[in-house]
Amino acid sequence: MGTDRAFGQLDWEKIIKNSAIERIDWRFNPPTAAWWGGWWERLIRLLKQMLKKTLGRASLTYEELETVLCDCEAVINSRPLTFVSEDVADLAPLTPNMFLMELREVGLPDCDAVDAARLTRRAKYRQEIKERLRD
Repeated sequence: MGTDRAFGQLDWEKIIKNSAIERIDWRFNPPTAAWWGGWWERLIRLLKQMLKKTLGRASLTYEELETVLCDCEAVINSRPLTFVSEDVADLAPLTPNMFLMELREVGLPDCDAVDAARLTRRAKYRQEIKERLRD
C-alpha cells in the first residue's frame, strides 16, 4: 500500500527525537476489503441504511443534513452493547451513550444563519423526516 510505504520511508528516529512522540503503528485495510473493518464497517452500513430509509431522495440543506445525522447518531449510540433482559429487576443494558454522557457540548445554534421565511416550512419537513427515522 502506498501510504504504508510512504510512512516506512520516514526517518522515525528523527521525528521522535524532534517532536517527542512515539511512532504510530498504522494498519490499513484495502478499499475493496470492507470485511477487514469489522465492527466499524457494520456501523457505517447501519448509518447508510437509516439514511436511505429516512431520506430517500430528499434534498437537504447542510444544517438539516447535520441535524438528521445527529438524530441517526443518537439512535446508533442508544443501541444496547450488553444482553437485554426482560426482567424489570435486572440492570439496564450498557449503551455507547452511557460512556458519552460526560462529553456533552454546550452552546447555542448560530441564530444569524437561520432564514426566518423558510424556517416554518423546513421545520415541518424536518419533523416529518424525524418521524420517518423513528418508524
